[in-house]
Amino acid sequence: MWLAIAALAVAHAPVRAADYADELVAKARELGLANTPEWHRLVHYRTTWWRGVRSQADDAGFFNAPDGKSNPGTELDATLRAFFSDLEETDKQQNPQCRFVARYRWLKSRLTFDPARLPERGCPRFERWSADLEPQSVTLVFPAAYINSPASMYGHTLLRIDGRAQNDRTRILDYAVNFAAVTGNDNGIAFAWRGLAGGYDGRFSITPYYVKIAEYSDIESRDIWEYRLSITPTEAQRLLEHAWELGATRFDYYFLDENCSYQLLWLLDVARPSLNLVERFPAWVIPADTVREIKAVPGLVSEIKFRPSRSTQLFHFGSLMSDGDISLARRLADDRISTDSPELAQRPPEERAQVLDLAFETLDFERLSGAKRGPAPSARLRELMLARAKVDGPPPPEVPMPAVRPDEGHGSARLSVGGGTTAGNGFQDIRFRGAYHDLIDPAPGYSRGAQIEFGNIVVRRENGEGLPFLEKLTIIDVTSISPRTRLSRSPSWRLDFGFERSRGPDTQRPMLFQIAGGAGVAFDLAANLRWYGLAEAGAYYSAHTAQSSSIGAGGRTGVLLSVGDRLQLHAVAHGLRYLDGPSPSRSGVSVAADYPLTKDLGVRFEVDVRREFGFRWSTVGAVLSLYF
Repeated sequence: MWLAIAALAVAHAPVRAADYADELVAKARELGLANTPEWHRLVHYRTTWWRGVRSQADDAGFFNAPDGKSNPGTELDATLRAFFSDLEETDKQQNPQCRFVARYRWLKSRLTFDPARLPERGCPRFERWSADLEPQSVTLVFPAAYINSPASMYGHTLLRIDGRAQNDRTRILDYAVNFAAVTGNDNGIAFAWRGLAGGYDGRFSITPYYVKIAEYSDIESRDIWEYRLSITPTEAQRLLEHAWELGATRFDYYFLDENCSYQLLWLLDVARPSLNLVERFPAWVIPADTVREIKAVPGLVSEIKFRPSRSTQLFHFGSLMSDGDISLARRLADDRISTDSPELAQRPPEERAQVLDLAFETLDFERLSGAKRGPAPSARLRELMLARAKVDGPPPPEVPMPAVRPDEGHGSARLSVGGGTTAGNGFQDIRFRGAYHDLIDPAPGYSRGAQIEFGNIVVRRENGEGLPFLEKLTIIDVTSISPRTRLSRSPSWRLDFGFERSRGPDTQRPMLFQIAGGAGVAFDLAANLRWYGLAEAGAYYSAHTAQSSSIGAGGRTGVLLSVGDRLQLHAVAHGLRYLDGPSPSRSGVSVAADYPLTKDLGVRFEVDVRREFGFRWSTVGAVLSLYF
């Protein structure tokens, strides 16, 4: 009899579970949970005018329903039913309640699960992980732009989980949530193309914060800004739960929109759905812009800290020392004189300590950046450290926080209107640049001498010529004008490619596709004056010129002048001589000056004299620019 009762109970148990699952599904539909912002954030749904509702996750394991990527309702139904699974947790598998812990806890809070009818599973792996991190708050971390890495030209963001066990002095022991593309060994054009076209997988990871500091600040010489957020412990826990269920989920990575900064906004929106940060970026996402948007939310940022890079510390230290002391430190770093040299020993102890500190920092910076390799630098660093330990003197001075933070700089997009004369004919321009800064844009909040432009479009109408036409389309233009000093030997370089109109016989305006780049040196002639010279190579193609394509070589030289804190001026002369063609050269001289009227509004004056394919003409104009 008892066996019969037990058998009957077993036979009806799945029915009762199925019945309760049906009840929960019906209740969720009645409450409209599948259409709530919380559910859409948890499954990364966005509504687009051309594809409807779709999740931006691209991993089948992230969904419980076959059509879960595009159907929030069926995904919610399937998720509820999955919670009834009796799958046991091992080191290789998780019960759905643990695999989707953020979804489970949110749905439980809305539907009030009956534990007798839906037993709650233990999730020891997640609980141990969460207990180790013990989240209390969250900090948005912004490593500034690193122009020598295509993936980091616009900066980067990550989230630091601020644990209860750490304080302001030990925050480097916290953990950081990062999202990045898995690029392998790709570089160059293939890297750019795959990044723009979504050809890489993007994945979340959680790494000790000190590892990221070593990567960004020490090795890549990037200043780090830390924006402490007013995220509560409950919200921080919710963020951590979502980070867990994202796990190794694959996302298609796009440099311009679905990138590191964009994906981290989802985590903040899950933590506090009212932020609605993701919806603020309908087209493209620049890391610095996400920092501006987060800073603009009233009360969200509670504290801002600056963590200078090794190079910033080094150059600040050097700026406080005499040329003689810098020269001596340079020779010590290069092992050209001994640490027992009379030239060093005769100096006062405080001065000796400064020279040894600068020598150590210089050599260590070059070792970390890869400029010096092998055992010799390490051995020399030990000698310098031992010599410094014998001298009583103060530590190197701290770097003050810059007067302008990255979030206080101009917006990364630019819309301009203007006009002038070209080849004796009047014209009107409309210009748009998607991102993000050129050499004479307003300087506050950006690195001097660094230019990164993407999607720079100029549409022009010339008097008497009828309809407007495309004058120029710069796909990408990257320039780094880094001055050489006794402490820095960084090269200067540039690369640009895109389309631009030239001039031909009978007022023809042939469109050229061109690519050019080069490398050289730069020096600061004064505090506000920087000169540079680059050797360059280039190529062009056009179906509308006598010689349809050619390659050539030449050079470029220019000066950057800052007048006060506002006016920026750039004068440049350039030329390329091609291998063949009837008039095998292109050259020009230009001067441009930019004056900001406000942080996001400026006026620019330009003079450009060109000689291309035997034709010479000049352009004079002015534009009014709005940054946003």
